[in-house]
Amino acid sequence: MKKRWLFYLLIGVLFGIFDFYFQNWMQQIMFSGLPGNLAMIPILGVWLAMAIPIAIHEAKASRSVWLAATASAFSWSVSIISYYLFMAVKLILIGQPGREEMHFSNRSDPYFWSNIKSVFIGDILAGIGEWILVALIGGCLVGLVAGWIALKRQNAHRSTAQG
Repeated sequence: MKKRWLFYLLIGVLFGIFDFYFQNWMQQIMFSGLPGNLAMIPILGVWLAMAIPIAIHEAKASRSVWLAATASAFSWSVSIISYYLFMAVKLILIGQPGREEMHFSNRSDPYFWSNIKSVFIGDILAGIGEWILVALIGGCLVGLVAGWIALKRQNAHRSTAQG
């Protein structure tokens, strides 16, 4: 495995954690009066800030739009999984205001494990299942387009440098 794929994995994990906080921040902004349609631009666009540079880097390194698409979809998918696993860590180990029943310190509560199971199945696995399709399809499309543009620009630059 090339080191750059480990880098894509690391970027995906870190971006998933970042996005967890970013989405919470955006929800606060939306509740303060920002129109929902306008808020959707940064909410969805933030994913392009991760996927496009990865696709460009992979396209230049491998000279393949298909590997650029794969790298983009891979990082996006890792981010989705990281986002939802961080949600579980935050609920159970760190703590979430208003969800004290989920914190590990309440494990003696008779409903603790059933609550954990419910959140794991209903929120975490369901969320991953819903958004992983977006990550795979969107990541591939973004990677193909960004990789194609990067390679076209690189080939054009080479042509002018030689000619």
